[in-house]
This record gives sequence, structure tokens and C-alpha cells, in this order.
Amino acid sequence: MKMRAPHLRVLMPSALALFLSAWITAMVCGQAVPYARTFPKSKEEVEAALKEMQAYAGQKLPIVDGFVAVGDQPLSRYERAFYQFSIDLLPDAPGATIVRVTAKITAWYADRDPSKSGYQVLPSNGRLELDLLDRLTERLGGKVSTKRSLLQAPKPKLELSGAPSITSLPSAAATTAVAPKGSSATSGADEVNGLRTKRESEEKRMQQLSGELQSLQEIQRNQAHPRNLVVVKKSGTPILAKPALASRVLFTAAADDEFELLDADGEWIHVQISGASRGYIRRSSLELPELLAARLKSPNVTPFDEKEEAFRVTREETGSFPGHWASLQGKPVKIYTVQPISADSKETRATAKLDYAASLFQKFSRASATSSDSIEGVVIIFDSADGGIIANTLSSVQEFASGSLSREAFWKRCYADPPDAFQ
Repeated sequence: MKMRAPHLRVLMPSALALFLSAWITAMVCGQAVPYARTFPKSKEEVEAALKEMQAYAGQKLPIVDGFVAVGDQPLSRYERAFYQFSIDLLPDAPGATIVRVTAKITAWYADRDPSKSGYQVLPSNGRLELDLLDRLTERLGGKVSTKRSLLQAPKPKLELSGAPSITSLPSAAATTAVAPKGSSATSGADEVNGLRTKRESEEKRMQQLSGELQSLQEIQRNQAHPRNLVVVKKSGTPILAKPALASRVLFTAAADDEFELLDADGEWIHVQISGASRGYIRRSSLELPELLAARLKSPNVTPFDEKEEAFRVTREETGSFPGHWASLQGKPVKIYTVQPISADSKETRATAKLDYAASLFQKFSRASATSSDSIEGVVIIFDSADGGIIANTLSSVQEFASGSLSREAFWKRCYADPPDAFQ
């Protein structure tokens, strides 16, 4: 992509201050400079449209490849990617509003050396920002230009290690994200100070989260790959809003993009995009896992047979309790990692989880009667988007299995995280 050199001689002092501020923001947060577009609508109308689009809510990313600028680390090692937009609405001409967007992307980096693993902030390549601005244009009744925008995405690889200099300032994207008329150099300095304070607060929070996740790190890294993922065959494959060729195109997927299969309807596959977003892809455009492909070919079996067990154990191990609960803190426990077999949310709701957990607790109680292992509790991890962790001490499990403790009383004694996953 051809990059334009910034025209510094036309920047007024106040604009230059904002320009430097935006670039320092990019250096501090590891993100690209905000993308901007002007809309012939009032601030209230634009904000209402953004809320209807749920633009302020964070969303999961199925993968980071294609959404972040390539760095020194292999993108295949990033897991549990998440993004959230930072959106500024700035006044322009009467009745017009500038929308300035920055996507903050975070993901867990699983290094071969566990001590180097942790959450990282990744630089956006502009795909998320431009997609949001295009969707906002359509929402407000405008047409998306085939040229998309004069804003340029970052270079394939960003160099963030060196100190900033006037001769290496960012390109046209930065010069477009100019502050509203009347800003001063003082306001730019205040913004930089505010960003530094916010950055320090975020770093402290990330350190706390990393500490809490250390005990679960090994388990999460070795969890089985979901069995209900479908893979896009070719770049440019359209994701549609409805199962019809004439339906609105939500966006186009790249080759090897993965999506979770929700259901199948004839030649259409219903997939989860991210969060609450859903879409449809033609079956011929996808590679399906062998098990799903075989089930979909059978005329007598639905994609998700209601008689099939909803969960299965993918991993068993013994380790320290992976959580903060005084009854088992630091004690050896039996850990079961469980995955849903069915993608039907009705079959994997809280009641189904509790039924399956009860059977595992009873199974362990029977096995522990002849075992010499010094286990003091049982932990069940439900590895799914709406999953959770449920655990109890060995003595409570044995009371429950023997019938001396009722099911209701047993659940009240259990550790559950998050609690609403089992309610």
C-alpha cells in the first residue's frame, strides 16, 4: 500500500500539537493512529446510530491474523483475542460530525517459555476501524466508497522501539485525525498527560489479571481445539445477514478464517462471528470437520442430535486448585476439562452443566475409594463461550455420592466461577 508523506508545513501550531498527541498515543498504547471520517449528521444522531450498532461494546476476535499489523511474534501463538473501539465525536461544520475511531486489540500470547506468556496489546492494521466507519456510513444512509477512505492502513510491520522524531512521523492517517477547530497546544499537552495516566492504570490492571491467570495458564494452553469450527476456503467469501444470495453482505472473510458453527439450513451454514454477531455462509465455501460433515450428509440425523450427550471430558489431570477459595486454596485437586459436544445452547445451559457435573463428582467418588492419591477436591472446567468452573472438597463430594448430602445442599457448598453460569 502506497503511503503519503505528511505535509508538515500546512499544519498550524494547534493542529501540530494534536498531531503529535495522536502519534504519542499510538506509541504508548501500541495502536495505530485513529481513523476519522466526517458525517453530515448531528452528534446526537451519530451517537444513537453507534449505540444501535453496539459499537461501544467489546467483542471477541476469532483470530488475530488479518486484523493486526504483523509483529516479531508468530500470530498463531495469540489466543482469546478481544477488541474494543475508542470513539471520539468531534464537531465539524454546522450539522456535521467527525467520527474518530481507534481499535484496541488484546490477546493472550502463549510462549514456549511459560514465564514469558501473558496478555499483550496488539497494533490494529485498520481493518476493524474502517469496517466500523463503513457500517456507520450505511446506517446513516450514505454509500460506502469503493476507494473506502483516504486514510491509509499501517505498514505491514510497525516499528515501535525507537524514539519519535519529526522526520519519521506517521503518514496520512495521522494528518486526517485533526482536532476540532479552536484547539490549542495546551489542550494537546493535557491530552498526552491524561493518556500517560490512563496507560499506567491499564498496566497495573493487566498485571493483576496476569497474576490471577497464572494458576490456570497450563490448563488453558492445553485445552482441546473446538470441534465445531468451520474454515473459509477462499478470500473474499461473503458473510451474509440472512440465508439468501440477495441478503446484505456483513463483510467478506479471508481464506482460513475460522467460525463457530451454530446450525445448518440446507446449503447455508449459520455461524457465530463475534459476541452476539451472527451470519450465514454457503456450505460450498467452507471446509467442515469430518464429524460435522458426516452428520450433515445423513438424511436421518440432524446436525445436533438431541439424544446425544451434551458434554465430554477432554482432559484429566492432578494439580493445585486453580482459583481463590479458602477451602481448597493451594491444595491438590483432580481437574476435569469438559467441552460441549452439542452447539445447541438449550443442551448446554446451566441445568445440563449441573447434571453432567453431578455425574463426574459421583464418578470420582467411586474411583477415589480405591485410590491412594492424596486428592482434597474436584474441579470441573467447562471449556466453552458460556462455560465456567465448579468445584468442591473431597469430603462434600463423598457425602453427596453416598446420599447423605442432598443435591441442593451440595450445590450451595460448591465453588462456582462465574456463579451465573450455573444458575
